[in-house]
Amino acid sequence: MSNKVQYETVEDIFNGRLRGNQLMISGIGLGPEEARLLWNSPRMTEINWLDLDDNNLGDEGVKDLARCEYLTNVQYLNLNTNSVGDEGVKVLAQSKYLVKLKRLHLKNNPIKGEGVLALFDSETLENLSTFQIHDGWTCKKREGWRYRPQG
Repeated sequence: MSNKVQYETVEDIFNGRLRGNQLMISGIGLGPEEARLLWNSPRMTEINWLDLDDNNLGDEGVKDLARCEYLTNVQYLNLNTNSVGDEGVKVLAQSKYLVKLKRLHLKNNPIKGEGVLALFDSETLENLSTFQIHDGWTCKKREGWRYRPQG
C-alpha cells in the first residue's frame, strides 16, 4: 500500500460517486489522510447513505469518521474490508454524531469481540438496529441484541 495521496480535494472524491444523498466510494483505496477531506467537508451533512466498502481506513480512519460532526444524517454505513479492529469499532460505538445510524456493515475486518460488545452497549447509537460482522453474522436489536448466523 502506498502512502501517496491520490485525491487532493473533496471534489476529487465526490466526482461521479454521489447519487442524491448516497455517497458510493467503495474500492478506491481511500486511506485515513484522504478521508479527512470528507470529514472536514460540510457537504457530508447531505449524506445519509455512506458506502466505504473495500478501502484502507483502518482504526485511525474510523476514529476520525466517528468524530466527524458532519455525519449526523448518516443512516447506512458500510465499512466492510477496511482493516478496522476493535479499537476503531469501540470509538465508533461512542460517536455522538452518528445518532441516526440504523445499519452498519463491518464484514471482513479483524474485529475480535470488544468492538462488538461496545456496539451492544452503545448509549449514543440508539437508532442502530442492525449490524453485520464477519461472514454470516447479522445482529439485530429486538428487545435487546440478538444475532442470527446466516447460512
